[in-house]
Amino acid sequence: MAKTFLSRRRWLQKALPGTVLGLLGARGLTQTVNADQTDSLPFMANLSDVPRDLAGMQAQKIPMLLFVHASYCGFCHEVDSQFIQPMVDDPIYRGRLIVRRIEIDAGGIILDARGHKETNSEFARRLDVQLVPVVAFFDPEGREVGERLKGITVPDFYPYYLDEGIKLAEQCVKNPD
Repeated sequence: MAKTFLSRRRWLQKALPGTVLGLLGARGLTQTVNADQTDSLPFMANLSDVPRDLAGMQAQKIPMLLFVHASYCGFCHEVDSQFIQPMVDDPIYRGRLIVRRIEIDAGGIILDARGHKETNSEFARRLDVQLVPVVAFFDPEGREVGERLKGITVPDFYPYYLDEGIKLAEQCVKNPD
């Protein structure tokens, strides 16, 4: 089964060469973050400092779940309230990953892996987010792994797809090649 995960990941890396790596992480950029800063990574927070998050993910050997949403989106509220927010209180997710959020219509600023600041909407645009909600998974090097969850088609199956994405991201962390 691990071979399936790795084959799928390799295909994605070839299909999307360096696209996300340039957005989220590049080797060397995370080395400027102090080790004590990575120990205090919150489980769930708005995405604001990509180098800090990547350094923490590398130190803890965990992936990131990125939830991209909008305040005006009813489906985003449904995904958030039924699936994303409950993860905070569920101990099964602690220590397995970090969750970061981008509200595309909010006024937040994100420090990207290159050290540039950009708005939430600019960052989401560079990730090629064309509709919301989107849930994407990233390894500690900043590479997107697996398929994005776009929208919400059948809420009954959403937890399954979410857990499969988390498992694939964890597998890619354990077996990076």
